[in-house]
Amino acid sequence: MTEPEPKLVVFDLFDTILDKVWFDYSKALDYLLSNVFTGVEQSELNEWATEYRNRFLMNRDETRAEYSFTDQLRFYEQKSGIGCSDRYGNIEWGAFRACREERIGPNVPEAIESLKSSGYRIAILSNSIFSSDCLLRYLDLFGLGRHFDRVFSSADLGIRKPSPRVFLHVCAEFNKEPSDVWFIGNNLKKDVHGASDAGLNAIFYNRANDEYGGYSVKDLLEVRDIVR
Repeated sequence: MTEPEPKLVVFDLFDTILDKVWFDYSKALDYLLSNVFTGVEQSELNEWATEYRNRFLMNRDETRAEYSFTDQLRFYEQKSGIGCSDRYGNIEWGAFRACREERIGPNVPEAIESLKSSGYRIAILSNSIFSSDCLLRYLDLFGLGRHFDRVFSSADLGIRKPSPRVFLHVCAEFNKEPSDVWFIGNNLKKDVHGASDAGLNAIFYNRANDEYGGYSVKDLLEVRDIVR
């Protein structure tokens, strides 16, 4: 008799697996100004950044479309007439590291180890303009990357949570029915309702003790007791 495939547990990344220490996207622009678009005035780059944000980023909650950091680089290349002298991935990583700092969330390593030791496959699904390669590289800095079977970023998929399509894409990549997948995140609309609308089992990472009638945890160590 064939043993059933282990169920899949998918986590949101930021403010679920990693907690924000600080984030300042202007520092990413400073990095680009110092390392890529060196002949451009700061005021010019700021104008392009504002134009890009107004054209492509302001209505993402309605369209659920995602635009990547690489899309933004190409936009700046077109505006400046300056081609990037390094690989997009290297520039992306430099800008990413310049603009943010996180720390591992409470009991994250223990919760992940508990799930892995029980035979669960685990993955990440994050809304981010930065690629899955960049996010995985970041997780590796914390010693966490090796625990995840896959890392998915909306930057690569072109769609954002809470679109059901992004959740169903993850299920399809693992050849799983949505009913066999659990999703854990800290945002009710994007994570919990988005996953539920796609047919996944959703768990609200409810650290603020907000009112919610479904599955809810204040500590990620509680996840294993729900999914088993």
